[in-house]
Amino acid sequence: MKQARASLQRALSVCGRFLTQPPLLGALYLVILALRAATRADADELTLGRQARQIVALVQLQFHGEIARIGFAIVSVAFVLGALLGALAGGLVWLRGKTTSAKPAWRVSLEVLAVTALLHAFIELRAMAVTPQLYADAFYAQGGLHRTVQVLATDVLGPAGITLLGLLLTLTYMAGPPSVWPRWPARIRFAASVVRNRLRRAGASAGAVGGAASLLVFGLLQARAESPQMNVLILAADSLRADRLTPDVAPNLLALASRGTRFDKAYVSLPRTFPSWVTFLTGRHPHHHGIRTMFPRWDDRAKDFDALPARFAKAGYSTAVVSDYAGDIFGRINLGFRWVDVPAFDFRQLVRQRALERQTPLLPFLHSRLGRRVFPVLRELNHAADPKMLNEDVFRALDRVDNTPFFLTVFYSTAHFPYAAPSPYYRKFTQPSYRGRFKYHKPVGLGRDAPPDDSDVQQIRALYDGAVSSVDDAIADVLADLQRRGLLERTIVVVTADHGETLFENGHGQGHGDHMFGDEATHVPLLIIDPRSPVRSHTELGMARDVDLAPTLYELTGIPAPSQLDGRSLAPALRGKPLPHAFAYAESELWFTEEIPGVPPDMRLPYPGIARLTELDPQHSDEIVLQRPLGPITTVARHRMVRDERYKLVYVPARSGVRYLLFDTERDPTETKDIAADRPDLVHKLKGELWSWMLRDTSMMERGGYLLPRDLAALVAPSEPGVRLGDIPADEPAADGAP
Repeated sequence: MKQARASLQRALSVCGRFLTQPPLLGALYLVILALRAATRADADELTLGRQARQIVALVQLQFHGEIARIGFAIVSVAFVLGALLGALAGGLVWLRGKTTSAKPAWRVSLEVLAVTALLHAFIELRAMAVTPQLYADAFYAQGGLHRTVQVLATDVLGPAGITLLGLLLTLTYMAGPPSVWPRWPARIRFAASVVRNRLRRAGASAGAVGGAASLLVFGLLQARAESPQMNVLILAADSLRADRLTPDVAPNLLALASRGTRFDKAYVSLPRTFPSWVTFLTGRHPHHHGIRTMFPRWDDRAKDFDALPARFAKAGYSTAVVSDYAGDIFGRINLGFRWVDVPAFDFRQLVRQRALERQTPLLPFLHSRLGRRVFPVLRELNHAADPKMLNEDVFRALDRVDNTPFFLTVFYSTAHFPYAAPSPYYRKFTQPSYRGRFKYHKPVGLGRDAPPDDSDVQQIRALYDGAVSSVDDAIADVLADLQRRGLLERTIVVVTADHGETLFENGHGQGHGDHMFGDEATHVPLLIIDPRSPVRSHTELGMARDVDLAPTLYELTGIPAPSQLDGRSLAPALRGKPLPHAFAYAESELWFTEEIPGVPPDMRLPYPGIARLTELDPQHSDEIVLQRPLGPITTVARHRMVRDERYKLVYVPARSGVRYLLFDTERDPTETKDIAADRPDLVHKLKGELWSWMLRDTSMMERGGYLLPRDLAALVAPSEPGVRLGDIPADEPAADGAP
């Protein structure tokens, strides 16, 4: 009996010593925090309404296995990170203990645990000050003490202040009581001598390696500079408005414009990312290349688009695209890029992303290059798009091109909502006194959020400007790197955007692609800098369209173009010559919700919200795609526009009939006064141009003034509310200009 009791005591003693080891204490601490974060109430379920709850129910039903796998991975990573943190805390406690009296083991364990918690708190606070959007749901949105902590971290201390405070507290702790202070000078001198010796040895090795590397890099750069072909670099920012190229928001882009040609009237034909990029790179309108939604089906994507990257690759160019979350579209379509360095997108990725978003205890470690290698889905976080972090991928892409000419597309997502730029940009233009719901970012949900007041709108615009500013600095860094490589004078640089952004101007709501009211969503910046051009600092006032970019780059590089393009080359403007007259056309895209700010109910044809519009494609990685029966309805309901340099006509289908609105954008740049009744001649002329463009879509026809599919039966979707064939008048005369 005594022997058994003694054995049990020894086992308990061994177990106790094991459980009180610093790495295990740290691991248990961080695992508990991670498990607690995983059970935090989902803000989407609480605030985003019925559609979000439907999506959550679908996830739990169909992806419970994926949820379990990502949960296990999170706990495993928390264990490893916690063990490292605990080991560091244990080292600090041990080092401090060398100058103080011995303590009982249980007190040492408690001290290790306390130091672990403090280290983690300071790491999280500093990360919160750098990227507050990642922590806003768990802290600021909770109010009370949580909100105070985040405001203190971001508005009072900032990253530098938190770092300094952490160092001071660490030094104070390590110094111990005053009685041991005399011992520290000798210890510091000894430690300094050890560090110096190790640095000296490491420096000698690094110098030799660095010298060899410098010679190698210099040789490669010299070889690259001898290439006779011009490189092409497209630098684009999601949602970048043309009017933001100003000295205070985008000074680097403004300076870049002085080196080439700025197209003051550049427009996209479908202001959503996926269709817009395919239009840019094919030179064809969406109704010709077939990508007309953010959720195209597989058969719409699985074809030869004969796009710019493919033709450049055949001509011997290294072709690559680099992007963060908004650029996931490039992974869902083959446009001819040899290297596609973008995040993946499908429903499984969304499940993983949502699980990681809750992990605020781990995000300080995971929001890093190493963290993105462990969890690649972190590149999909729309409130963690750091353009400087994306630049690291850009520089790596430039390293890959060897001594061949390159066609490189770089697409920054930070200016897209939720306008979540890192420090210091998120607070660069905002008011420190603002304490509303959009302090750090402006997410766009699927529910019925209360409309923003004046202070909210001012804050949202300031967040957007900060996001643009962060991209502006990142682009300057890329150009500087190109200069260092000796490639800038051999590179045609294009700066543009897939679309602009509406920011609550004139009652038009926020976002892009919902309507054609106002120019904010369709008007984009376009700069083209060709080092060979004799014309510099030129502003072109003629019309430029997204379909014009491909023919322009074909002409500038001498690469043969496809025979069927919808655009014309802008190259004459780079030589100071006038552009031939052209009209710009555009159409809206899917409405994600059944109520659209900026689109009154009497100015739309209703159809279901996004949860019932889309489905999962199990044959292709559970991608989210538009349901086939609902495609025709959403196409019919689109608003469309045509414009020249001054006048703009908007086509609006509604249950009561088709409306046309005419705006004089020179006298009325805000587009708030419809002059259609005053200028029937212009309406007649522009309506003919618009219908000519709309009917180039061979799958559509005119009936009763509406643009309808030739297969009218496709409009009938008995199980869904929305457009019905009976809504469309059958006997009205054809629209002016329509056949």
